[in-house]
Amino acid sequence: MREYGLCLWTFGDVDTQRKIKLAEEIGVDGVEVQGNLEDDPAEIKELLKEYNLKALSVTPDNVDISSIDEKVRVDAVNYFLELLIWAKELGSGRICLHGEVGKITGSGNSDKDWELLVKSTKQIVEKAEELEMPIVYEVLNRYENHQIVTSKEAKKLIDEVQSKYLTILLDAYHMNIEESSSVQALKDAGENLGVYHIADSNRQAIGNGHANLKEQVAVLGEIGYTGPVIMEMTAAGPNPFTPVKEGDYLGVITAYYRASLKQLKEWEKY
Repeated sequence: MREYGLCLWTFGDVDTQRKIKLAEEIGVDGVEVQGNLEDDPAEIKELLKEYNLKALSVTPDNVDISSIDEKVRVDAVNYFLELLIWAKELGSGRICLHGEVGKITGSGNSDKDWELLVKSTKQIVEKAEELEMPIVYEVLNRYENHQIVTSKEAKKLIDEVQSKYLTILLDAYHMNIEESSSVQALKDAGENLGVYHIADSNRQAIGNGHANLKEQVAVLGEIGYTGPVIMEMTAAGPNPFTPVKEGDYLGVITAYYRASLKQLKEWEKY
């Protein structure tokens, strides 16, 4: 039976217990937790246990692991090294790694930028191997980060790092922007697919946009994907990364998740 989850950050600026309670009420199997190192992972673990939910993954803070500024890059790498330990205490199935959101241009030397990305990723993966904590590298879109915007680019990183603890996170929303075929992108990832994020083309509920989500979910079975399907949706409105949401945001996003989970389970029957 496939596991379904949702990203807690999408609920906005409400306390962690309320977010977890909402997830339980929606009916998912687990959640992707925000990787705030100031939070006590043991407390979150107990809350998840109380509501019978799994920590499927951890969303990282926004740091720059390929910065040409050595201090910025070292600080970013150190954050992920600490996050791995934090996630281990949380009991998470994995952590997510990606470039800095909002960094849409590089240094002007793409070879150097790539070299720094690979170097940092290898350092982080080395710690992941020590802790036996899987990492999924999330493929974003060009409007969020300038590096790794396609499945094939992520596969190149996987090939250079060469570790069973590093796989790929593909997100239907990002693929809709960058890939000529989201279905083919999933096939290109193949056995290297570690997590699949789902939302429609407008990052809303399944059916609110034009993405070929039913075909994508079908392909997961074809490629033998056994990981979770994690919903990452936002209601229409201003900057989705703003913690404070307007109007009945929680009501809207909760309805998105309920309807989408119902649809996913319907597709699972076939």
